[in-house]
Amino acid sequence: MTSPTTCDALKQIARDFLRSLNDPKQVNLGFEKARNLATDDVSVTHDSYPSTNGIGAFLSGWAKAKQFMPKFDMEIIDMVAEVDAGGAGGRVWVFSKISGGKGGEERDSVDMMCIDATGKISKSKDVQRVTVTGEV
Repeated sequence: MTSPTTCDALKQIARDFLRSLNDPKQVNLGFEKARNLATDDVSVTHDSYPSTNGIGAFLSGWAKAKQFMPKFDMEIIDMVAEVDAGGAGGRVWVFSKISGGKGGEERDSVDMMCIDATGKISKSKDVQRVTVTGEV
C-alpha cells in the first residue's frame, strides 16, 4: 500500500476481501485473493461466536459454511473508512445485504475491519440481524 493511506484505498481492500469470499473462482483457488489481503494471524469474529484466529482457519471454516449455503450472496450497500492518526492503516465499516442463507434466510450485516499499515486486514468482526427468516 502506498503511503499515506487513503479512505478510498482502505475501502478497496475491504471490498476486494469480501467479494473474493463470494467469488466461485476463488473457492477453487483456495481463496488466494482473500489470503493475500489478510495477515496470517488475522482475528475474525462472526456475530456472537468465538473468534477464529489465523487466515487458514478462517478460510477453512468459510469453505465449509459455503457448502451449506450454495446460493450465498453479499451485496455491499455502503462503506465508511477512517485512516489511523499516524496516517498508515485504518478501519472500515461495511454495510451489506446477505441473501441465500439456510432455507432462504436474508440478513443485514455490518463488518468492522482493521487494516494495518501494510494494507492487510488484521481484525474483522461482523454483526448481523435476520431480515427474512428461512424455511426450516
